[in-house]
Amino acid sequence: MMNYTIKLIAHCCAKHATTATGSVLQGILFSLACCMHTSYVLADDGHNVALYYDPDSRQIVTEPGHNRIRLNTSPSLESLERKKQELLTIENRLDAKLKALDEKLQRLEQLESTAVTAPPVDMPAAQTQKAEPPISSTTAQSASKRPVSASYSDRGLMFSTEDGNFALRVQNRLQFRYVNPFDTDPRSLQDLQRDQAAFMVRRARFRLNGHAFRPWLGYTMQYDWSQPVLRDFYLDIARFPWAQLRIGRGKVIWNDERVTSSGRQQFANRSIVNDIFTVDRQQGLQLLGRVFPGRWYDFNYAAGVFTGLGVGERSNDDNNLMYAGRLQWNFLGEALDFSQSDLEFHEKPAASLAFAAATNRSKCTAFETDKTSCRALPGFGIGQAGQFRINQAMQEFRLKWRGFSLQNELHWKQVIDTLKASDDPIKSTHLLGAYVQAGYFPHYSIPAVPKQLELALRYAFVDPDIERPKDQQREISAAINWFFSGHANKLTLDFSHLSVEDPLLLIEQSEQRVRLQWDISF
Repeated sequence: MMNYTIKLIAHCCAKHATTATGSVLQGILFSLACCMHTSYVLADDGHNVALYYDPDSRQIVTEPGHNRIRLNTSPSLESLERKKQELLTIENRLDAKLKALDEKLQRLEQLESTAVTAPPVDMPAAQTQKAEPPISSTTAQSASKRPVSASYSDRGLMFSTEDGNFALRVQNRLQFRYVNPFDTDPRSLQDLQRDQAAFMVRRARFRLNGHAFRPWLGYTMQYDWSQPVLRDFYLDIARFPWAQLRIGRGKVIWNDERVTSSGRQQFANRSIVNDIFTVDRQQGLQLLGRVFPGRWYDFNYAAGVFTGLGVGERSNDDNNLMYAGRLQWNFLGEALDFSQSDLEFHEKPAASLAFAAATNRSKCTAFETDKTSCRALPGFGIGQAGQFRINQAMQEFRLKWRGFSLQNELHWKQVIDTLKASDDPIKSTHLLGAYVQAGYFPHYSIPAVPKQLELALRYAFVDPDIERPKDQQREISAAINWFFSGHANKLTLDFSHLSVEDPLLLIEQSEQRVRLQWDISF
């Protein structure tokens, strides 16, 4: 009777162990539960007989022995359920740890795979292995993916790595403009007669800038979709604030009106002075920096050497290069950014006085950022290689204080036609131009006026030949700005009174111009 009962118990345990679903551990739990519920039998004499589990033979016996486990003679369902839950909890923890270990092994395999360069399809593996030495584990880790974060400001969408060594800013800028009766600045009486009212996408630009490998190795690229041309493409090596090297295509650090982005102007466009005297964008090298910051002798400087044909041509037309330099004195100890309007609201006055000079010899007498960047001044044509020697100088003053801004520039330019005889009266032409403009946020004097409103005035003149009378061009303009979000989103309405003198007819005529512009960057 006893032997039969023990075999029946063992059979019961084995049956539950083989039919239980789930993990092996769950099968063992079901087997133990089965055995514990029938872990004692009655002997022939009526006494209880203790049961033991022998792990070596996997049998249930009635005699104690080495490694044999006595089965509970009085189990309860509650205790069995509790033990089952404890074991299940342990099992879940083990499963989680195994899963984490598997993920670490997979990442390790990925890191190891980056340490070995796969041979190209058209190159034998032996050649590749010989040319590429093994990469250390440290190098492999540095070559792995870097965590990237994203942020947004009025200058665009920024992506950067957590270590700060890589960053990319993406920005789009659009200018929608309505003009009446014309847009471009008049240079002759005929220009005043134009009747070309129009809606236009004046600018549609895509800009990328940031840094790579180190925070001081910067890059900038800008493309214009409305006038298809690569406007900027340069690298900045800015390890030290007092000496930074710029290499590539971009604006010459020359004067505020031209260097300041068209999206950060106080009017819908620059003054009538700009087209005549700008050195615009060039291809070359510039060294720039700031020395003695915060002192009364705080200075910014820029010096560059360029091809001298603008951005429309890859090669030079002769062996001559353009040279340009600028010195800016920040006599109140703060260097102003190239951005018009006192949006920052300077509690203390900030001002600068700057001087610049440039010389160039080429076929060009003026420049524009376009596919054909080399242009001719009115009265001149595109010359032969190296025909014109251009010498020019510039003086600039800027001030910002408590919502008020003031700036002026004075330009002088000499054009020498090297193909003309030295005694020719038109061998050398001298040009003079200047502008002064001011803006103010009236909210800071009259709080009832909205803070987003700015009013501005500008006066400008150009004398295309100071030796010739009655040939000046003048501009008187007023502007109203509404800043939705600083310069990143603003509406500008400006009115201009434009006059032109004719040196042959000895008369002066004028015309009014209206421009409404929405400028948005994102």
